[in-house]
Amino acid sequence: MANSREKKTRNVFTEKAALEQEIAALQAKLEEQAAKLADCRREIEDAIVARIKQRDELDALREENRQLRRRLALYEPPADPAGVHAGDEPPAQDEPPANAAGVPVEDSPAEPARTREEQEFFDSFRIYVVGGTEKWQKKAAEVFPTMHFLGSEKNFDRSALAQADYVIINTNAVSHACTEKAKNAAPKSASIIMTSNNNLHLLQRKLLETIQ
Repeated sequence: MANSREKKTRNVFTEKAALEQEIAALQAKLEEQAAKLADCRREIEDAIVARIKQRDELDALREENRQLRRRLALYEPPADPAGVHAGDEPPAQDEPPANAAGVPVEDSPAEPARTREEQEFFDSFRIYVVGGTEKWQKKAAEVFPTMHFLGSEKNFDRSALAQADYVIINTNAVSHACTEKAKNAAPKSASIIMTSNNNLHLLQRKLLETIQ
C-alpha cells in the first residue's frame, strides 16, 4: 500500500516538473514573439516617419519648382513679332470678346492669343479642371490642350490631383460634394481657382494673374 502511495507521489512530482518545463518554454516563446512584435512596430513607425519626411520634402521641392517657373515666366522676355516689348502691359479687356454682330462670345472655342511667356506658363504647370458642363469642358480642352479634365462627378480619382499645381473648379454643373472632394484632394502647394464664368478668355486671364 505504501509503495502505491509513493509511486503516485512520484508521478505527481514528475507531472508537475513536466508542466513547469512546458510553462517555461511557453513563456520563453511568448517573450520571443513579443520582441518580434515590438520590432515590427518600430519598423512600421520608422516607415511612417520616413514617408512623412519624404512627402514634406516633395511638397517643398514642388513649391520651389513652382516659384522658379513663375520667376522664369515673369522675367524671360517674350518674342512678339507685333512689336510689343517685354514688360509692356497687355491691353485691358474688361468685356468678353464679341463676334462680328457685336454679341459677346462667352465660351468660344477659338484659342485666346498668347505670348511665349503665357504659353510657357500653360506648358509648365499641371492644371486640373473639375466641374462645368460636359460641353464647356470639351471646348475648354480644345483651347487648353495641356489641362487635365476630371469631369463634374464626385467619383473622380482623387489621386489624380496629387501632383496638381492649379485646380480650377467651375461651379456650374457641379455638386457640393465634388467641389469639397477636389479641395481636399488638392495638395497644399496647389492654387485653387473658383469660377462660375464659362468665358475661356477670362479664365486664361484669371490664371495668368496668379504669376503677377
